[in-house]
Amino acid sequence: MSIYRSVQVSFWQDAFVLDLTPEEKYFYIYLMTNSKASQIGIYELPKRIIETETGYNREIVEKLLNRFIEYKKIEYDDKTKEIFMVNWVRYNWNNSPKVISRVIQELDLIKNKLFVKKYVSLALESNTNKAFIEYGYSIGTVPILDAQEKEKEKEEEKEEEKEKQQEKKKSSVAVENEINPFEFYENNGFGAITPHVGEKVNAWIDDLSESLVLHAMKIAIENGALRWNYVESILKNWSTKKISSVEEVVALQEKWKLQHSHKHSKSVREEKVPEWFGKDANQPAPKTKSVVMDIEAERRRLRQELLGG
Repeated sequence: MSIYRSVQVSFWQDAFVLDLTPEEKYFYIYLMTNSKASQIGIYELPKRIIETETGYNREIVEKLLNRFIEYKKIEYDDKTKEIFMVNWVRYNWNNSPKVISRVIQELDLIKNKLFVKKYVSLALESNTNKAFIEYGYSIGTVPILDAQEKEKEKEEEKEEEKEKQQEKKKSSVAVENEINPFEFYENNGFGAITPHVGEKVNAWIDDLSESLVLHAMKIAIENGALRWNYVESILKNWSTKKISSVEEVVALQEKWKLQHSHKHSKSVREEKVPEWFGKDANQPAPKTKSVVMDIEAERRRLRQELLGG
């Protein structure tokens, strides 16, 4: 990847550019010259990187991306986080063997194969791009679709499936039921949510997940600790243990209960038994009843003597 990108001075007089707002012009220049820009105009550009490099927040970034998609100047794949500069190949083509070799290398790394196919079609539209065909590309083919490429696609599909599974883990039952963590906080006795606590809730949602934040609040409710500090202490503990889903929390709780149950069982077995436990079965029982009977007999005897006297 080159360490610089050239922009023709005619850019500023282009009819499309003249109609852009200052913000849009800045963003358009950024898309062509950012740190991830490549030889082919297709490259991975996560929205977080755009935020960091432009200083825009996520809302503005998404607004500008959607605007240029509507202008048909770019395409963006949210799954692969790749951007496709639609007209890049028309204005930045070079028949140099070294450049074409570089182009092929970069195309092989692109995850979105539809972007690759569109790029190849645009590259072959011009007669000046005949050299491209000599390197194994044609309108009907996507880069090197041989056994090795198919294997690569399988690996990418597995990786995509893995990402989907991770996303499923991060989604909680609460989220599926459209429970808002902020509303949940206020509606379950924690009190009104302050801006400070609101920021912390958002931060923990980003670091862990919405489902885990909600689950921590539920645990706080069960323990009668309706305080944000208590909820945060639970989240810190999970973060330290690198827990990423409610399922992992449930598994950890079950493990703890099992261990606790074993400890409790042991303590019951070792409990001090009464003194009478284990006494010889032949040992006479206490004579409480017989003593009472002797007293009654003595009374009767004394009465007879008195009556006789």
